[in-house]
Amino acid sequence: MIGFIHLRHYSSRKPAYTLVMAAGLMFLFSLLVGPALAAAGQPHLVVRDLDSGRIILALKVKTGDRFIIRYIHSVDKKPIFEQFRLDPERGLVLEKTWFRIFGAGLGHWPGHGQLTQKDGWITIDKMNYTLGSFVLRIGSPGVDHTILYQQQKINLSALAPGRRAIVDFER
Repeated sequence: MIGFIHLRHYSSRKPAYTLVMAAGLMFLFSLLVGPALAAAGQPHLVVRDLDSGRIILALKVKTGDRFIIRYIHSVDKKPIFEQFRLDPERGLVLEKTWFRIFGAGLGHWPGHGQLTQKDGWITIDKMNYTLGSFVLRIGSPGVDHTILYQQQKINLSALAPGRRAIVDFER
């Protein structure tokens, strides 16, 4: 009603016309703002710059979904895959990782998962390691930090190379 009074007070037009204008503006506002407010209640996988707080990526997801972070190891130049589950209670849960060779920083954590080797891949499965959220130093374009979610491939190295980011499941 404040908008109506405001418009009516300053308008030389008839009150009925002003009421229609106010209703139209409110409808337009709801079309523009409504979807944003509705989306705010949906879960998202968010990658946020640690220093500035700027959102690098906000991806609509569903609780229980899985996504993968793929990157190229800096020493052996082989791909590494890490699969996470979006858990409503625990946040991001590391389920498994797989790679071609044990490189620097790679290996099995005793008590975390099951190590197997097959078809040239080393897999650590059934890790069920709760991270909640984590800090990721996004590598240069050659490192190719990429999020794989359903049919989407989002290259973080192209969006924010060299940045430190928080990866989080916002629900």
